[in-house]
Amino acid sequence: MFKLKFANTYDNSIFTKYNMQPVQEDAWCANDFAFCVADGVTRDGLNGKPVPYPKTKEEVAEWLQVYPNPSGAEEAAIIIANSFVEEISKYKNKDMNKQDVFEAVRKVNEKVWEINKDRNIDYLKEDYYCAEAVGGIIKQNKLYCFAIGDCHITLLDKNLNELFTSDNCHKRFEDYLATVEGYDWDKPECRVMVRRDYRNKPDKKLNGKDISFGAISGEKEVEYYISTYEIDLSNVAYICAYSDGCEPNFENKEAIQKWIGKPEAIGNEGKEKTLVLYEKV
Repeated sequence: MFKLKFANTYDNSIFTKYNMQPVQEDAWCANDFAFCVADGVTRDGLNGKPVPYPKTKEEVAEWLQVYPNPSGAEEAAIIIANSFVEEISKYKNKDMNKQDVFEAVRKVNEKVWEINKDRNIDYLKEDYYCAEAVGGIIKQNKLYCFAIGDCHITLLDKNLNELFTSDNCHKRFEDYLATVEGYDWDKPECRVMVRRDYRNKPDKKLNGKDISFGAISGEKEVEYYISTYEIDLSNVAYICAYSDGCEPNFENKEAIQKWIGKPEAIGNEGKEKTLVLYEKV
């Protein structure tokens, strides 16, 4: 039996340092047996320019002036987190398989399309509202779950050894992007390229291998990127679902040991992050 031990989102620590409140684009929803973490995809500023993570108090103040508030990425993340838990919770007392997880995510994607379908997309100031996400349901000592993008599900044993981490389709795109000559995120044409030509584009391949990535935007092509899993939990002590801001907290066993007994410690530094944690009891 697993118990929900912790669930929270923390702001980018530099905002907290200066007592300023950024737009929160992570979202989570969890109950005793089902969960979802969604990470809204960062948007351009109101001026149509990229907004880098701030490093000084002055940059924090400027960020708050130019970043969209409310953010469509936040709206997408909230829809995904809440809708997935609602959909997958229907299987609490029913038999299920990985295809049922896929169908739940497909329905979530359709709900996100409702906030995008009538918008005029230019892939800069007006990009799709979207998010990357993971989610699952704990049933009869098994975890049925999904992953898309660079959110993660990691399963640990009682000694904090990693038994499983979900696929990260965003990492393969990042690896490919590092080889693209002349790429510069500050250039509008490069941001358009990433969003228009590589996000949710299953036909993009190099030497027969996928180099694109997925994000839940409502587009039908998102379905290609939904990884689903059915995992036995017999040797699992902790189920961790988290956004990419938590990645440093999972770099190795020593990093995990620093917070596993006190998970709120993940909020002490770094960028925006969300952690949902279940513990075997």
